[in-house]
Amino acid sequence: MLGEHILLFFLWMVFYALHSILASSMVKAKLNWNQKRYRLFYSVISTISLAFVLLYNATIHSFLIFPPDPVSNYIGLMLSGVGIFILKRAFRSYSLSKFIGFKEESQKEVLQTNGIQSRIRHPLYTGTLLIFVGYLLFNPQFSNLIMLISLFIYLPFGIYFEEKKLIEQFGDDYRTYRKTTPALIPNFKRKTS
Repeated sequence: MLGEHILLFFLWMVFYALHSILASSMVKAKLNWNQKRYRLFYSVISTISLAFVLLYNATIHSFLIFPPDPVSNYIGLMLSGVGIFILKRAFRSYSLSKFIGFKEESQKEVLQTNGIQSRIRHPLYTGTLLIFVGYLLFNPQFSNLIMLISLFIYLPFGIYFEEKKLIEQFGDDYRTYRKTTPALIPNFKRKTS
């Protein structure tokens, strides 16, 4: 059983490393594909690798780290619901067909600082984190704890590489945005102009 959990941790780390490596400007430049083709390739590889890790996570024999009860189930569902809400709000700023790679970018990309991005720089990471925490509370298996720990380990690296790419792309506009908007925990204070 321990071997399965170690393999699960390793698979999550490989998934996250692959995610960052494939999103890097260096890999994009080496492949020299148009943006549409590259995004589609990236989306397919990410979806297949995520599905594989989640399937493995669901099929290994794990144990409960604490007994679930109605309170932990409720809090877990609420946190996951908030996470899904944040993801949904974040995707309002993106064209899903461009994000996946079905459509070519028709114009230069603009830094998104409206909507939920006015309160938080990385809403996709925050939403995912809340979903993972909520799922662990709802289904407190050790394998789900490994899933959450893996995400916590990856987040500083993922944010670092994402922001490096955004600074390359948007320069001082992103640096200014980064100074005024928190990375993962939303700022609910009213912004003044």
